[in-house]
Amino acid sequence: MSADVTNIIFVLFKFLILFGFGLYIVFAAVILRQEQLMANVLEESFEPVLRFASFLHLVAAIGVFLLALLIL
Repeated sequence: MSADVTNIIFVLFKFLILFGFGLYIVFAAVILRQEQLMANVLEESFEPVLRFASFLHLVAAIGVFLLALLIL
């Protein structure tokens, strides 16, 4: 009985962790979109650096999600 409750809590904990990482991927995608919109309005010399950084952030967020999916 106690092992079943522990199993259910552990599965719920894993689901919540993965859900949180999924929300973070959405946040990273919004940052990428906001950067694209900003680049259309403002002409900045460091625009390629910001674009690369936001894209790298999205890729890292997806990588962390996939790593958590494999580990958990």
